[in-house]
Amino acid sequence: MVQPSSALPAPIAGATGHAQQIAASHERCRAFGLASEGRPDLHRLAPSALAELQQRNARLYAQALPVMEMLYEQLMHAQSMVLLTDASGCILHALGDPGFLQRADQVALSPGALWAEADKGSNAVGTTLMTEAPTLVHGQEHYLRGLQFLTCSAAPIFDHKGALLGVLDVSGERRSYHPHTLALAGMSARLIEAQWFADRFRHSSRLHFHPSAAALGTLHEGLLALDEDGRVLGANRRALELLGLAPMALRRESLTGLFGQGLGELALVQRHRGELRLAWARDGAPLCAKLSLAQADLGLQRQQAREAWAAEPELPETPPPPGRVSLRQTERQAIASAVQAAAGNLSEAARQLGIGRSTLYRKLKTYHPAP
Repeated sequence: MVQPSSALPAPIAGATGHAQQIAASHERCRAFGLASEGRPDLHRLAPSALAELQQRNARLYAQALPVMEMLYEQLMHAQSMVLLTDASGCILHALGDPGFLQRADQVALSPGALWAEADKGSNAVGTTLMTEAPTLVHGQEHYLRGLQFLTCSAAPIFDHKGALLGVLDVSGERRSYHPHTLALAGMSARLIEAQWFADRFRHSSRLHFHPSAAALGTLHEGLLALDEDGRVLGANRRALELLGLAPMALRRESLTGLFGQGLGELALVQRHRGELRLAWARDGAPLCAKLSLAQADLGLQRQQAREAWAAEPELPETPPPPGRVSLRQTERQAIASAVQAAAGNLSEAARQLGIGRSTLYRKLKTYHPAP
């Protein structure tokens, strides 16, 4: 459990990057025309407008609420709250210590209020929106003096296209500051993203990957959602980081373009070996992977596998002389042996045979060796 520090902390001591982030935020606030001695804007949406906004973000809230509750339990101290905003910085929902919620409401740190930098000056929500990175704003780092009783840690929440969905924030009385709170907020935001991704692509095939097999199934794994042809439908943040690709670039990719193997090939390899080892086509970096096939794709892959082995009838050939084996029979046996030795990995079998993968596919259709 995270417990508050016993003394008023100096959380940014020696943190050059953090100091630069706050300085840049203050500069933006001056450019917005905000006066540091001014009072925070207390405007909130009307109840009907807030209800409409909450309805538009109902799916985000459904994924976020269990995580928000878990995060608040981890804080384990009074004078704090957890809140969720939309992509503009408008607070959608908040939960926390009743006494602190009342105090926060006095500065409009409550549902319906907009916490963009242009409205509230430097604050964790607004600065996170500007930088799209986890942000701590503590005490006097808040541009407006009326907010300097706060310590706030926030992290962005992204969807499968890399678009910002909202911000998860932990705010409290500044004496409740703990150095681990920002990390907890970041981890919680990733949990929400994982829930969003799983719900969005619950009927799609997914590729889980990471350089370490131990990281598969954790928040550190990369995730790609795939259509039935192996084209990328969406990716989580970790996938973008591991592959070094922008969201738009990745959505134009396919498994074959990324890893040199298609959905059907990977399904066959995993079926025979129980594990996948991938090499990213750009730099050959090794990756451990696991393929989760959608039920529709699972049936499709089985059908494609059958078609690969027996799609067309054999062409008639002249029988060889007694005691001799025909060239076609020899080639057919060589292909069957190579596929078996490669445990169903058709790319590896093609390399062993010294032919292209497309050539191997054509020959499989011609010879249709028995599975």
